[in-house]
Amino acid sequence: MPLYLVKLTIWGVPTNIFELMAMIAIIVFLSGSVGSKIELRDYRKYFAPLIAIILGLLISTLYNGAYRAGFGIIKSWFVVPVVFAFVAVEVLHKTKEKNILNAIYFSALGVAFIAIGYFFSGIVTFDGRLQAIFNSPNYLAMFLVPAIVIGVAKFNKNKKFYVLTLLIILSALYLTFSYAAWLAVAVSLIVVFFKKEVETRHCLVSTEISKKLFWAALVGLLIIFLQMGSDKMQNLMHMDSRSSLASRVMIWHSAGKIIVDNPIMGIGPGNFQNKYLEYQKYFPPYLEWAVPEPHNILLAFWLQAGIFGLIGFMWLIIQWLRDLIKRTDGVASIGIAIMVGILIHGLFDTTYFKNDLAVVFWLVIFSTIKNRSSILER
Repeated sequence: MPLYLVKLTIWGVPTNIFELMAMIAIIVFLSGSVGSKIELRDYRKYFAPLIAIILGLLISTLYNGAYRAGFGIIKSWFVVPVVFAFVAVEVLHKTKEKNILNAIYFSALGVAFIAIGYFFSGIVTFDGRLQAIFNSPNYLAMFLVPAIVIGVAKFNKNKKFYVLTLLIILSALYLTFSYAAWLAVAVSLIVVFFKKEVETRHCLVSTEISKKLFWAALVGLLIIFLQMGSDKMQNLMHMDSRSSLASRVMIWHSAGKIIVDNPIMGIGPGNFQNKYLEYQKYFPPYLEWAVPEPHNILLAFWLQAGIFGLIGFMWLIIQWLRDLIKRTDGVASIGIAIMVGILIHGLFDTTYFKNDLAVVFWLVIFSTIKNRSSILER
């Protein structure tokens, strides 16, 4: 998935290495070389919200006239990820040759290895944060969070392996200094612990769950203690007017004003940076000027896909959560935990509008729709 960073243009159409690989996989699947008859019965209830999202994006793109950016985003962040994730789930469900959760985990582990190498080489941002191959530390953090949830959920399968690999991923996440990511991990792990205990013990409180929450809280306190001397933590604790939180609040205010002026159609995909700068006149001087996304997943969907896209996204999530909460298999538990992490993190960052994040999102959605409890056991 990180190969989306290798850009190229074919016949005037911008693309990237991962996208080409995904399209080749889709073409091979549709040619009938792998797999057989596609069973759509389990997916039908999700067609309407998905159509609402795509329709909202198309309408907003056409209405706002941002054709090149809009259609490029629809292709790269929606059509290709949706179709590729569906094909991946169908193929792996039939052959049992690979494990979707392991693929996400090992991809993040590889990125974490590279990121640690960047750190020891002294390649960090001006404020000492780790971003590695990505454009910002937040992008690195958003990519690592789902893997941490997967590693913890599968910890008992191979404790020595997951202790070592989780330490590597957690170290890379720690060095991003992304507090929103830590919050997402904490809430996701609580969901994992509680749901697994309810499934196995049919009760809400147990000695085992208390131990897990105690250790999780202890690790959280240790992280906070180690961060006390950082400039970012000091700014946050003293509510510095130029802290990352203050900057986000200003961005949210601007995004809110843009939504008030464009409540139905939105502003079109990929157009937030231009509108954000245009709306500077309504606010004090911005703390951040380069802001391609509004640092909130719901604001991003509303602005880029209009009210129809926002409704479709919320409809999809609610329908999916309702279906999974009823289940007691391990795949449902880990799927819910990952999605909770995406949504909690999405309160402070845009945890969808990027190639790799979009693929992870749809892999989680599609791989958990059917009951594949065997995936967690492999």
